[in-house]
Amino acid sequence: MKSFIAIWAGQFGSLIGSSLTSFALGVYVLQKTGSVSQFSFILLCMTVPGLVLAPLAGVLVDKWSRKRMMIASDLLAGFSTLGIAAILFFSHLELWQIYLSVALSSIAGIIQFPAYQAIVSQLVEKKHLGRANGLIQLSDASGSIIAPPLAGILLPLIHLKGIFIIDFFSFFLAIFSILFIPIPHTRMQTETSKKQSILQEMKEGLDYLLQHKGLLWLLTYFAFTNFLFGFVNVYTQPLILSLGTTRDLGFVLSCLGTAMVAGGAVMSAWGGPKRKALGVLFFGVISAFFFTLIGVNKSIFSISVFLFLSFFFLPFGNSCSQVIWQSKVETNIQGRVFALRRMIAMSLMPVSYLLSGPLEEKILAPLMEKGQMGQQLLGGWLGSGEAGGIRLFYIAIGISWILLSLLLWLKPEIKGLDEGYQKEKKLQAAAALEK
Repeated sequence: MKSFIAIWAGQFGSLIGSSLTSFALGVYVLQKTGSVSQFSFILLCMTVPGLVLAPLAGVLVDKWSRKRMMIASDLLAGFSTLGIAAILFFSHLELWQIYLSVALSSIAGIIQFPAYQAIVSQLVEKKHLGRANGLIQLSDASGSIIAPPLAGILLPLIHLKGIFIIDFFSFFLAIFSILFIPIPHTRMQTETSKKQSILQEMKEGLDYLLQHKGLLWLLTYFAFTNFLFGFVNVYTQPLILSLGTTRDLGFVLSCLGTAMVAGGAVMSAWGGPKRKALGVLFFGVISAFFFTLIGVNKSIFSISVFLFLSFFFLPFGNSCSQVIWQSKVETNIQGRVFALRRMIAMSLMPVSYLLSGPLEEKILAPLMEKGQMGQQLLGGWLGSGEAGGIRLFYIAIGISWILLSLLLWLKPEIKGLDEGYQKEKKLQAAAALEK
């Protein structure tokens, strides 16, 4: 665990720097253009390039040194940020330059994700994987708490240029944290006699997923829930602002980050349930239940409480899923499989970003307008117009999430993930007794 902690600490520092930049760029674009569409295009640039190149990134992570791939990804992201800072110092920053920088960072991220996850499974004993992934969930959530208020303090003092410089140097913190940690090579990296085309190696990753139905069903589950959360990312702000002020919105968003940090910390200390697949679905049902209650409340305090409870349990299910993938997938193919997993799991989120505006404007809000069927049936309970439509959709999201979790547990392939995990634990215990 010591080697993992060193790498994790460096990645955590780099994450804070990247979160500062993301927040500052969002503020810059909104202040410069006043356009939510331009801002949403940044979200697409953060997502799409990495997803498109994910299969290639997975092959490279398996084929080359994972340590070097992580260093290369940090360098790519760091010099991309430095380039934007240089433009600010010596010229005028254009929107297309921001989009290009964000796209390069997206590519760097899709290289780093499978490399980081595969390195964790190499450095951490299986019995500690739950705790290690809990720490990763904790660091991911901490960025959403630390970065916005810190950026709010720093922006008036050091401006956008200073934020970029901090981010640039934070990448070197990540690089130095892994530079002196020995990472064992995998079989594919050492078998120099094995010659395959990149397309053949991509196909191996896809074939592996198709042959392991339990992992494929688990991936389908996360793709669907990420699709739902794409709408949540868009609708939460207008829902809160319909009830209160921007200050209230800041309080609610801080509750989300605090919940994720608290959940990650508990998961890191606990390690999670023994039956990981059941844990994914069980904690999914709990999160979905509290999420459904958001739709039937009109008080900012009540909504904040239920959002906190819903997001508190998300790191539990996410960490259980990480352990399953790291335990089940052979080390030499993890890069390809993890990259494909990332691509498929996140592939529907841009779709929900694109659909959220038309869905709200053309269907949800008109359905809940005064005199319309939705308002007549549910208006007194959920409200009317935009807010009423969003509440109705939140209830639909929660119920869909619960039903999917329950239906998926009926699949024998999902139950088989836990059965295989339990057999493996027994074999490890027997081997330990023989020693």
